[in-house]
Amino acid sequence: MSELVLPVDVHDAFDHLMLVGLASILEDSWHETCLLRWRDFRSAEISADRAFTPDDVAQVVSDHAKRWAQSPWLRAKGNYTADNKESSIHATLSPRLSGLSESGGWSKLQRDRHEVIDALQTVGDRRYVGALGEPSYWSGRGSNKQLQSDSGASRWEMVTRNKGQEFVGGRLLPLSHVVADFSVDRIRDGLLGNLTKDELNSDKSDSRTATGLHRPQATDNARAWCALMGVAAFPHMVTTSTKNRDATAGLMQMAGKRRFAVLPVCDSPWTLSKYRSVVRSAAMVRAGTELVDRGVLLSGHTEEGISISNGWLKEKGVVACVVFKQYMSDNASAPERWLERGQLYSVS
Repeated sequence: MSELVLPVDVHDAFDHLMLVGLASILEDSWHETCLLRWRDFRSAEISADRAFTPDDVAQVVSDHAKRWAQSPWLRAKGNYTADNKESSIHATLSPRLSGLSESGGWSKLQRDRHEVIDALQTVGDRRYVGALGEPSYWSGRGSNKQLQSDSGASRWEMVTRNKGQEFVGGRLLPLSHVVADFSVDRIRDGLLGNLTKDELNSDKSDSRTATGLHRPQATDNARAWCALMGVAAFPHMVTTSTKNRDATAGLMQMAGKRRFAVLPVCDSPWTLSKYRSVVRSAAMVRAGTELVDRGVLLSGHTEEGISISNGWLKEKGVVACVVFKQYMSDNASAPERWLERGQLYSVS
């Protein structure tokens, strides 16, 4: 068995998804089980039965980005609105699209989505698109009489909806092209934390490359590709209710606009299947809501002296939960969201 040790921060949601996303890419390519675990608060590891080196891992990430950059599903786009403006062209697989025409736009979108979904090549591809969600035609209308189309999208998709921005065409596709052009050495050094280079956004200090997984900052592009792939581990659950938005594993909204994510920490090796089952469990939801009810999102709160009593999570090997408050700007029409630095709570 070989293992890859990665420098990560348990308090950073980006690093959680980067770890899970990288393991998902490797498992999908190698067709064998990958294991992950946290070694401590600053490092984690991915392991598998096969012998591999950091260069082998980087090559898999390179091949994955190249395949996606040229894929029909990531490149597909169309005009699904009532006008013919160039700005109305959007990625077919983006889970949030505004202004969809009710006189043909929805049916065209569904036809195009079915066509590109049929072109998906691997189990990992299909799991990712399913977890990302889709514009909702089933969620009813809001107070403005418009269809609540965003309700069908994963909550992990946090692109700010201004100037026609959307996730697949505006973030995922450009990032795939950048990473596809990297050398194996460049990807390896990024994954191992030997450099942090944000080519996509020119190393800007307020770069949005991380797409809400942490605050705006320069973010290594090789790691970002893996982190955005980590969304696949968080199933999106469709509800027929027209009163509540569909649910997404790990990221929740409670009464009073308390928005947060809760993620597990394990110090024994977990399969990705086990990780997915834990993050979507009722026990995980209860742990997060219990902590939020106890005031952990309040400013000035510290981790000291608080733990969670949850027998099911403990039995599954969860040693701690990390709660991340979601920042949300006060722009009513296009709020910006990102996950703040998390707080760690032990499970007993």
